[in-house]
Amino acid sequence: MSNPGNAPATNSGNGIAVGSLVLGIIGVVFAFLFSIVGLIAGIIGLVLGFIARRRAVGGRGMVLAGIVLSVIAIIVAIIFMIIGAVVATQMINN
Repeated sequence: MSNPGNAPATNSGNGIAVGSLVLGIIGVVFAFLFSIVGLIAGIIGLVLGFIARRRAVGGRGMVLAGIVLSVIAIIVAIIFMIIGAVVATQMINN
C-alpha cells in the first residue's frame, strides 16, 4: 500500500562504489593486522572500483577514493607479507 503523496523509491545504483570504498577502508586497516585479509579486500575493492568507474555509477569521488584505498591496501599488505617472510626466515635460521 503506497501513500499518494510519497515519491516512488529509486535505486541510485551507487552500491558498487560504496562497496569499493568500504572494502578499500577494510583493506587498509587489515593490511596492517592480517595481511592476507587486507590483500583480498583490496583486490575485491579494486575490481569493484573499476566496475563502478566503467559504469559511471555513484559519485566520482567515492569511486576514486575506493580505488586509491584499495591500491594502498594491496601495496601495504604485500610489504607486510614480505617483512613477515623475512622475519620468519631470520627466526628459523637463528
